[in-house]
Amino acid sequence: MKKWFLVLLLLINIFLTACPAEAKVVTKKDENGNWQLLVNGEPYFIKGMLYSPVKIGEDPNNASLRDWMYYDDDGDSINDVAYQTWIDANRNNYKDDNESAIGDFELLKQMGANTIRLYHIPSNDPSLGDIYKTNSGIEVQYDHSVNKELLRDLNNTFGIKAIMGSFLGSWTIGSGASWDEGTDYNNPTHRENIKKSVRAMVMDNKDEPYVLFWALGNENNMAEWSKCNAKQNPEVYAKFVNELAQMIHALDPNHPVAVIDGEDGYAMLKQYALHGKDIDIIGYNTYRSEVSFQIFIKEIRSIFDRPLYIAETGKYAYGRKGEDEKQQFDAIRNAWRTIVRSSAPYAENSLALKETGNAIGVTFFDWHDRWYMDRLPNKHNEGTRSWPGTDIMIHEEWFGIMSLGEGGDSLMRQPREAYDYLKGVWNSSSLKF
Repeated sequence: MKKWFLVLLLLINIFLTACPAEAKVVTKKDENGNWQLLVNGEPYFIKGMLYSPVKIGEDPNNASLRDWMYYDDDGDSINDVAYQTWIDANRNNYKDDNESAIGDFELLKQMGANTIRLYHIPSNDPSLGDIYKTNSGIEVQYDHSVNKELLRDLNNTFGIKAIMGSFLGSWTIGSGASWDEGTDYNNPTHRENIKKSVRAMVMDNKDEPYVLFWALGNENNMAEWSKCNAKQNPEVYAKFVNELAQMIHALDPNHPVAVIDGEDGYAMLKQYALHGKDIDIIGYNTYRSEVSFQIFIKEIRSIFDRPLYIAETGKYAYGRKGEDEKQQFDAIRNAWRTIVRSSAPYAENSLALKETGNAIGVTFFDWHDRWYMDRLPNKHNEGTRSWPGTDIMIHEEWFGIMSLGEGGDSLMRQPREAYDYLKGVWNSSSLKF
């Protein structure tokens, strides 16, 4: 009897090791008014990347962009980008004999990253009907199950969690709207479709250990170009986001809910302060200078006192004379320094620094250059469009902290200075810059 009991205990231990329990994630405001993110009771500061790898030649504009979680073009049953990318150490754009496959997951781990952000989670839940079949581009990216085995390995083997996102109808993804009509937050059908897609995301993943928190939207408050009308209906949108947050809390009490906005002069943030009491985290995509960044972080807290997550920031590695890694390095270093100084561990010095303790981390944009951003997916364009509101050219295809070199191999990685910088500061047991 004793022998069988010991065997049973061994089997239970093996099961628990292979299938770790979901993490309990909460936001906490301390007695001094500073915010932290806690995972199973331990402080967790987001050291992350926006991770949405794309193979050269793929383009959402012609429905050729696939879900990276299912890349296996050599048919060996091993995910191409997760496990088979390689470092071009001598930058000769050729895979030498000593440059073996390492994989993005390992490269993220070596950098010290603990988080990736995913814009929108696919699902094949039957309740969704045809909302991911409104056009072929949306269908190929999102009309299937999420690759849980891959994300479990990301967490269990590499120690990296995922911020699980939903576009909330941006680009018409999840609303079932046609491209011509766009997502209308006053339309009950669009709202119900979005609720279904968010519910499916949560129910599909809420018990998984890789989930850090849920992230709703992506610049919906300002991005008219992405075919949604939140900007024209700020109160309606804010109330709708809060309704979704209430629903998520009822479905999953173990993970917080964030909303991800772009900068709009704080108009939508003021609506959240009035109508968004169930929102746990404020996330922003923001690209600012260091001094301006400090002011921005203080303003956020004064309007809506929630932990602040920088969901996107970074800089393109391209200047007047061509590729410019130093420009990107400076911007990322300055952003990281400001975010760390605005965190709870630095709050004791906040009076001297004139900063606050509301920052809980960042996911930098972007992991690697995306060659489709300027409409020619097989060419690494220097940039053809100006940054909105300025006369400065935006080099959209150069935001990666990893270069793809001359493009001979989509699995080739050439680390830029920013990667090496983050690797140096993120592998510390304490927050440093």
